[in-house]
Amino acid sequence: MTLGRIRADYDWGLWTLVLVLSAFGLFVLGSAAPSPAFVFRQGLWLLAGVAAALTLQLLPKAALYRAAFWLYLLSLLLLAGVLVAGREVNGARAWFELGPLRFQPSEFAKLALIPMLARVLERRSLDRLSGYAVPLLVALPPIALTLVEPDLGGAAVMAALAAGMFFARGLPWRHLLFAGLAALLLVPTAVWPHLRPHQKERILTVLNPTRDPLGSGFQVLQSMIAIGSGGVLGKGYGQGTQTQLGFVPFRHTDFIFSVVAEEMGLVGALGLLLAYAALFWRFLALALDLPFLADRLAVAGVFAWIGFQVLINVGVTLGVAPVTGITLPFVSYGGTSLVTLWLAVGLVQLLYRDRLQRVL
Repeated sequence: MTLGRIRADYDWGLWTLVLVLSAFGLFVLGSAAPSPAFVFRQGLWLLAGVAAALTLQLLPKAALYRAAFWLYLLSLLLLAGVLVAGREVNGARAWFELGPLRFQPSEFAKLALIPMLARVLERRSLDRLSGYAVPLLVALPPIALTLVEPDLGGAAVMAALAAGMFFARGLPWRHLLFAGLAALLLVPTAVWPHLRPHQKERILTVLNPTRDPLGSGFQVLQSMIAIGSGGVLGKGYGQGTQTQLGFVPFRHTDFIFSVVAEEMGLVGALGLLLAYAALFWRFLALALDLPFLADRLAVAGVFAWIGFQVLINVGVTLGVAPVTGITLPFVSYGGTSLVTLWLAVGLVQLLYRDRLQRVL
Protein backbone atom coordinates (compact mmCIF):
# COMPACT_ATOMS: atom_id res chain seq x y z
CA MET A 1 0.00 0.00 0.00
CA THR A 2 1.55 3.30 -1.07
CA LEU A 3 1.61 6.45 1.03
CA GLY A 4 -0.69 8.14 -1.47
CA ARG A 5 -3.26 5.40 -1.11
CA ILE A 6 -3.03 5.52 2.67
CA ARG A 7 -3.77 9.23 2.55
CA ALA A 8 -6.74 8.64 0.30
CA ASP A 9 -8.14 5.68 2.22
CA TYR A 10 -8.20 7.05 5.77
CA ASP A 11 -9.96 10.00 7.29
CA TRP A 12 -7.06 11.76 8.99
CA GLY A 13 -9.38 14.32 10.53
CA LEU A 14 -11.01 11.54 12.55
CA TRP A 15 -7.64 10.19 13.74
CA THR A 16 -6.63 13.73 14.73
CA LEU A 17 -9.81 14.42 16.67
CA VAL A 18 -9.63 11.28 18.82
CA LEU A 19 -5.93 11.87 19.46
CA VAL A 20 -6.62 15.47 20.55
CA LEU A 21 -9.45 14.33 22.83
CA SER A 22 -7.25 11.61 24.37
CA ALA A 23 -4.35 14.03 24.88
CA PHE A 24 -6.76 16.53 26.46
CA GLY A 25 -7.93 13.74 28.77
CA LEU A 26 -4.35 13.18 29.94
CA PHE A 27 -3.98 16.92 30.50
CA VAL A 28 -7.14 17.11 32.62
CA LEU A 29 -6.17 13.98 34.56
CA GLY A 30 -2.97 15.76 35.55
CA SER A 31 -5.21 17.97 37.67
CA ALA A 32 -8.10 15.64 38.46
CA ALA A 33 -6.40 12.32 39.23
CA PRO A 34 -5.57 11.41 42.85
CA SER A 35 -1.90 10.88 41.93
CA PRO A 36 0.45 11.12 38.91
CA ALA A 37 0.41 7.32 38.71
CA PHE A 38 -3.10 7.53 37.21
CA VAL A 39 -1.85 9.78 34.42
CA PHE A 40 1.06 7.45 33.72
CA ARG A 41 -1.22 4.40 33.53
CA GLN A 42 -3.70 6.24 31.32
CA GLY A 43 -0.82 7.20 29.02
CA LEU A 44 0.16 3.55 28.71
CA TRP A 45 -3.45 2.62 27.95
CA LEU A 46 -3.57 5.35 25.32
CA LEU A 47 -0.51 3.87 23.61
CA ALA A 48 -2.15 0.43 23.81
CA GLY A 49 -5.37 1.82 22.31
CA VAL A 50 -3.57 3.50 19.42
CA ALA A 51 -1.57 0.33 18.77
CA ALA A 52 -4.74 -1.78 18.86
CA ALA A 53 -6.57 0.54 16.44
CA LEU A 54 -3.63 0.49 14.02
CA THR A 55 -3.26 -3.29 14.32
CA LEU A 56 -6.92 -3.63 13.39
CA GLN A 57 -6.07 -1.98 10.07
CA LEU A 58 -4.10 -5.08 9.10
CA LEU A 59 -7.40 -6.93 8.63
CA PRO A 60 -9.56 -6.73 5.52
CA LYS A 61 -13.19 -5.84 6.09
CA ALA A 62 -14.32 -9.33 5.05
CA ALA A 63 -12.22 -10.95 7.80
CA LEU A 64 -13.79 -8.67 10.39
CA TYR A 65 -17.31 -9.61 9.40
CA ARG A 66 -16.39 -13.30 9.22
CA ALA A 67 -15.11 -13.09 12.79
CA ALA A 68 -18.16 -11.12 14.01
CA PHE A 69 -20.08 -14.13 15.34
CA TRP A 70 -17.08 -15.54 17.21
CA LEU A 71 -16.23 -12.17 18.74
CA TYR A 72 -19.86 -11.81 19.81
CA LEU A 73 -19.88 -15.30 21.32
CA LEU A 74 -16.62 -14.59 23.16
CA SER A 75 -18.12 -11.40 24.60
CA LEU A 76 -21.09 -13.37 25.97
CA LEU A 77 -18.77 -15.93 27.55
CA LEU A 78 -16.75 -13.16 29.19
CA LEU A 79 -19.90 -11.45 30.47
CA ALA A 80 -21.10 -14.75 31.94
CA GLY A 81 -17.66 -15.54 33.34
CA VAL A 82 -17.32 -12.24 35.17
CA LEU A 83 -20.48 -13.03 37.14
CA VAL A 84 -18.68 -16.08 38.53
CA ALA A 85 -15.02 -15.11 38.72
CA GLY A 86 -15.10 -11.32 38.52
CA ARG A 87 -14.19 -8.82 41.20
CA GLU A 88 -16.85 -6.63 42.74
CA VAL A 89 -16.19 -2.89 42.46
CA ASN A 90 -18.71 -0.29 43.70
CA GLY A 91 -21.40 -2.94 44.08
CA ALA A 92 -21.04 -4.46 40.61
CA ARG A 93 -19.26 -7.70 39.73
CA ALA A 94 -18.04 -6.33 36.41
CA TRP A 95 -14.26 -6.72 36.39
CA PHE A 96 -11.69 -9.42 35.79
CA GLU A 97 -8.53 -8.75 37.76
CA LEU A 98 -5.20 -10.16 36.56
CA GLY A 99 -2.51 -8.91 38.90
CA PRO A 100 -2.28 -5.12 38.46
CA LEU A 101 -4.53 -5.21 35.38
CA ARG A 102 -8.31 -4.92 35.33
CA PHE A 103 -10.50 -5.78 32.38
CA GLN A 104 -14.18 -4.88 32.04
CA PRO A 105 -15.83 -7.31 29.59
CA SER A 106 -18.88 -5.10 29.06
CA GLU A 107 -16.65 -2.62 27.20
CA PHE A 108 -15.51 -5.37 24.83
CA ALA A 109 -19.13 -6.51 24.46
CA LYS A 110 -20.14 -3.06 23.14
CA LEU A 111 -17.52 -3.37 20.42
CA ALA A 112 -18.32 -7.01 19.59
CA LEU A 113 -22.04 -6.30 19.29
CA ILE A 114 -21.60 -3.77 16.48
CA PRO A 115 -20.43 -5.89 13.50
CA MET A 116 -22.66 -8.79 14.55
CA LEU A 117 -25.80 -6.68 14.77
CA ALA A 118 -24.88 -4.80 11.59
CA ARG A 119 -24.79 -8.02 9.57
CA VAL A 120 -28.05 -9.26 11.09
CA LEU A 121 -29.90 -5.99 10.48
CA GLU A 122 -28.56 -5.79 6.94
CA ARG A 123 -30.40 -8.99 6.04
CA ARG A 124 -33.75 -8.13 7.62
CA SER A 125 -36.41 -5.56 6.95
CA LEU A 126 -38.07 -3.90 9.93
CA ASP A 127 -41.31 -3.14 8.11
CA ARG A 128 -43.00 -5.93 10.07
CA LEU A 129 -42.71 -6.70 13.77
CA SER A 130 -41.46 -10.19 12.94
CA GLY A 131 -38.35 -8.59 11.46
CA TYR A 132 -37.22 -7.56 14.95
CA ALA A 133 -37.03 -11.12 16.32
CA VAL A 134 -33.50 -12.11 15.31
CA PRO A 135 -31.91 -8.65 15.83
CA LEU A 136 -33.39 -8.52 19.34
CA LEU A 137 -32.11 -12.04 20.05
CA VAL A 138 -28.65 -10.70 19.22
CA ALA A 139 -28.91 -7.41 21.12
CA LEU A 140 -30.64 -8.51 24.33
CA PRO A 141 -28.26 -11.19 25.77
CA PRO A 142 -25.25 -8.87 26.35
CA ILE A 143 -27.58 -6.17 27.72
CA ALA A 144 -29.22 -8.66 30.11
CA LEU A 145 -25.89 -10.11 31.31
CA THR A 146 -24.57 -6.60 31.96
CA LEU A 147 -27.70 -5.75 33.94
CA VAL A 148 -27.19 -8.83 36.13
CA GLU A 149 -23.72 -7.60 37.24
CA PRO A 150 -25.44 -5.07 37.92
CA ASP A 151 -24.06 -2.36 35.64
CA LEU A 152 -27.00 -0.17 34.69
CA GLY A 153 -24.79 2.35 32.89
CA GLY A 154 -23.08 -0.24 30.71
CA ALA A 155 -26.40 -1.86 29.83
CA ALA A 156 -27.89 1.54 28.98
CA VAL A 157 -24.99 2.28 26.60
CA MET A 158 -25.46 -1.07 24.86
CA ALA A 159 -29.19 -0.45 24.56
CA ALA A 160 -28.54 3.01 23.08
CA LEU A 161 -25.98 1.55 20.68
CA ALA A 162 -28.46 -1.07 19.47
CA ALA A 163 -31.27 1.49 19.27
CA GLY A 164 -29.10 3.73 17.11
CA MET A 165 -28.44 0.86 14.71
CA PHE A 166 -32.15 -0.07 14.58
CA PHE A 167 -32.99 3.55 13.85
CA ALA A 168 -30.35 3.77 11.12
CA ARG A 169 -31.80 0.62 9.54
CA GLY A 170 -35.07 2.47 9.10
CA LEU A 171 -37.92 2.17 11.57
CA PRO A 172 -41.50 2.88 10.50
CA TRP A 173 -43.00 5.73 12.49
CA ARG A 174 -45.78 3.46 13.73
CA HIS A 175 -43.17 1.22 15.34
CA LEU A 176 -41.51 4.19 17.04
CA LEU A 177 -44.90 5.26 18.38
CA PHE A 178 -45.57 1.72 19.60
CA ALA A 179 -42.17 1.59 21.33
CA GLY A 180 -42.83 4.93 23.03
CA LEU A 181 -46.22 3.81 24.31
CA ALA A 182 -44.75 0.50 25.49
CA ALA A 183 -42.05 2.35 27.42
CA LEU A 184 -44.65 4.57 29.09
CA LEU A 185 -46.46 1.45 30.25
CA LEU A 186 -43.48 -0.71 31.19
CA VAL A 187 -41.34 1.81 33.07
CA PRO A 188 -43.79 2.37 35.96
CA THR A 189 -45.17 -1.19 36.00
CA ALA A 190 -42.23 -3.49 35.16
CA VAL A 191 -39.02 -1.46 35.48
CA TRP A 192 -39.46 0.87 38.45
CA PRO A 193 -40.64 -1.80 40.95
CA HIS A 194 -37.54 -3.91 40.23
CA LEU A 195 -34.96 -1.14 40.60
CA ARG A 196 -32.75 -1.26 43.66
CA PRO A 197 -33.31 1.43 46.32
CA HIS A 198 -30.13 3.32 45.42
CA GLN A 199 -31.11 3.30 41.73
CA LYS A 200 -34.52 4.75 42.54
CA GLU A 201 -32.84 7.35 44.72
CA ARG A 202 -30.60 8.46 41.86
CA ILE A 203 -33.60 9.01 39.59
CA LEU A 204 -35.50 10.92 42.28
CA THR A 205 -32.40 13.05 42.87
CA VAL A 206 -32.52 14.22 39.24
CA LEU A 207 -36.06 15.47 39.80
CA ASN A 208 -35.01 17.27 43.00
CA PRO A 209 -31.27 17.33 43.83
CA THR A 210 -31.90 19.18 47.10
CA ARG A 211 -34.13 16.47 48.58
CA ASP A 212 -31.07 14.86 50.21
CA PRO A 213 -28.19 17.36 49.91
CA LEU A 214 -25.86 15.44 52.25
CA GLY A 215 -26.74 12.01 50.86
CA SER A 216 -27.86 10.98 47.39
CA GLY A 217 -27.82 14.55 46.08
CA PHE A 218 -24.40 15.48 47.45
CA GLN A 219 -22.19 14.65 44.47
CA VAL A 220 -24.57 16.15 41.93
CA LEU A 221 -24.98 19.38 43.92
CA GLN A 222 -21.22 19.70 44.39
CA SER A 223 -20.72 19.11 40.67
CA MET A 224 -23.22 21.82 39.80
CA ILE A 225 -21.50 24.21 42.21
CA ALA A 226 -18.14 23.43 40.61
CA ILE A 227 -19.43 24.01 37.09
CA GLY A 228 -21.17 27.25 38.03
CA SER A 229 -18.19 28.60 39.95
CA GLY A 230 -15.91 28.22 36.95
CA GLY A 231 -17.41 31.24 35.25
CA VAL A 232 -16.29 32.11 31.74
CA LEU A 233 -12.54 31.50 31.96
CA GLY A 234 -12.32 29.16 34.95
CA LYS A 235 -10.25 29.23 38.12
CA GLY A 236 -7.09 27.96 36.51
CA TYR A 237 -5.44 24.58 36.03
CA GLY A 238 -5.31 22.71 39.34
CA GLN A 239 -7.05 25.57 41.15
CA GLY A 240 -10.63 24.28 41.34
CA THR A 241 -11.82 24.38 44.93
CA GLN A 242 -14.78 21.98 44.72
CA THR A 243 -12.81 19.38 42.77
CA GLN A 244 -9.34 19.77 44.32
CA LEU A 245 -10.67 19.75 47.89
CA GLY A 246 -12.54 16.51 47.29
CA PHE A 247 -16.12 17.78 47.37
CA VAL A 248 -16.77 16.26 43.94
CA PRO A 249 -16.23 12.48 44.11
CA PHE A 250 -14.94 10.38 41.20
CA ARG A 251 -13.58 13.56 39.66
CA HIS A 252 -11.15 11.62 37.43
CA THR A 253 -13.86 9.31 36.04
CA ASP A 254 -17.60 10.03 36.18
CA PHE A 255 -17.32 13.74 37.05
CA ILE A 256 -14.28 14.81 35.06
CA PHE A 257 -16.40 17.30 33.08
CA SER A 258 -16.89 19.18 36.36
CA VAL A 259 -13.12 19.61 36.59
CA VAL A 260 -12.99 20.96 33.04
CA ALA A 261 -15.79 23.46 33.67
CA GLU A 262 -14.47 24.65 37.04
CA GLU A 263 -10.83 25.05 36.05
CA MET A 264 -11.24 26.09 32.39
CA GLY A 265 -14.63 27.74 32.60
CA LEU A 266 -17.31 28.04 29.98
CA VAL A 267 -14.64 28.45 27.29
CA GLY A 268 -12.96 25.13 28.12
CA ALA A 269 -16.25 23.24 28.53
CA LEU A 270 -17.65 24.53 25.23
CA GLY A 271 -14.35 23.82 23.51
CA LEU A 272 -14.54 20.20 24.64
CA LEU A 273 -18.16 19.88 23.52
CA LEU A 274 -17.28 21.40 20.13
CA ALA A 275 -14.54 18.80 19.72
CA TYR A 276 -17.14 16.08 20.33
CA ALA A 277 -19.49 17.78 17.85
CA ALA A 278 -16.70 17.71 15.25
CA LEU A 279 -16.15 14.03 15.98
CA PHE A 280 -19.84 13.23 15.46
CA TRP A 281 -19.84 15.26 12.24
CA ARG A 282 -16.97 13.13 10.95
CA PHE A 283 -18.86 9.95 11.82
CA LEU A 284 -21.92 11.22 9.95
CA ALA A 285 -19.91 12.31 6.93
CA LEU A 286 -18.12 8.97 6.72
CA ALA A 287 -21.36 7.00 7.12
CA LEU A 288 -22.95 8.90 4.24
CA ASP A 289 -19.93 8.01 2.08
CA LEU A 290 -20.29 4.25 2.67
CA PRO A 291 -22.12 2.40 -0.12
CA PHE A 292 -23.04 -0.77 1.82
CA LEU A 293 -25.74 -0.92 4.48
CA ALA A 294 -23.88 -3.06 7.04
CA ASP A 295 -20.99 -0.58 7.09
CA ARG A 296 -23.33 2.37 7.61
CA LEU A 297 -25.08 0.54 10.44
CA ALA A 298 -21.77 -0.22 12.15
CA VAL A 299 -20.73 3.43 12.03
CA ALA A 300 -24.17 4.37 13.38
CA GLY A 301 -23.52 2.01 16.30
CA VAL A 302 -20.21 3.70 17.14
CA PHE A 303 -21.88 7.12 16.78
CA ALA A 304 -24.70 6.13 19.15
CA TRP A 305 -22.28 4.56 21.64
CA ILE A 306 -19.99 7.57 21.99
CA GLY A 307 -22.78 10.12 21.61
CA PHE A 308 -24.89 8.54 24.34
CA GLN A 309 -21.95 8.42 26.73
CA VAL A 310 -21.15 12.09 26.18
CA LEU A 311 -24.82 13.07 26.59
CA ILE A 312 -25.33 11.14 29.83
CA ASN A 313 -21.96 11.95 31.40
CA VAL A 314 -22.36 15.69 30.86
CA GLY A 315 -26.01 15.45 31.87
CA VAL A 316 -25.06 13.82 35.18
CA THR A 317 -22.62 16.61 36.04
CA LEU A 318 -25.32 19.18 35.28
CA GLY A 319 -27.91 17.34 37.37
CA VAL A 320 -30.24 16.49 34.47
CA ALA A 321 -29.46 12.74 34.24
CA PRO A 322 -29.20 10.07 36.96
CA VAL A 323 -25.76 8.98 38.13
CA THR A 324 -25.02 5.75 36.26
CA GLY A 325 -21.24 5.45 36.21
CA ILE A 326 -20.91 6.33 32.51
CA THR A 327 -17.53 7.87 31.70
CA LEU A 328 -16.68 10.70 29.31
CA PRO A 329 -15.23 9.10 26.16
CA PHE A 330 -11.46 9.52 25.62
CA VAL A 331 -11.22 11.91 28.60
CA SER A 332 -12.18 9.98 31.77
CA TYR A 333 -9.71 7.63 33.42
CA GLY A 334 -10.20 3.98 32.47
CA GLY A 335 -7.98 1.62 30.50
CA THR A 336 -10.54 -0.83 29.11
CA SER A 337 -12.80 2.01 28.05
CA LEU A 338 -10.01 3.94 26.32
CA VAL A 339 -8.69 0.92 24.39
CA THR A 340 -12.14 -0.19 23.20
CA LEU A 341 -13.04 3.35 22.14
CA TRP A 342 -9.87 3.54 20.05
CA LEU A 343 -10.75 0.13 18.58
CA ALA A 344 -14.21 1.48 17.74
CA VAL A 345 -12.62 4.38 15.85
CA GLY A 346 -10.27 1.90 14.20
CA LEU A 347 -13.32 -0.09 13.11
CA VAL A 348 -14.82 3.00 11.49
CA GLN A 349 -11.56 3.72 9.69
CA LEU A 350 -11.28 0.13 8.45
CA LEU A 351 -14.82 0.20 7.07
CA TYR A 352 -14.13 3.52 5.37
CA ARG A 353 -10.86 2.27 3.90
CA ASP A 354 -12.53 -0.86 2.45
CA ARG A 355 -15.81 0.87 1.64
CA LEU A 356 -15.85 -0.37 -1.97
CA GLN A 357 -15.37 -4.02 -1.01
CA ARG A 358 -18.59 -6.03 -1.04
CA VAL A 359 -18.89 -8.72 1.64
CA LEU A 360 -21.27 -11.56 0.86
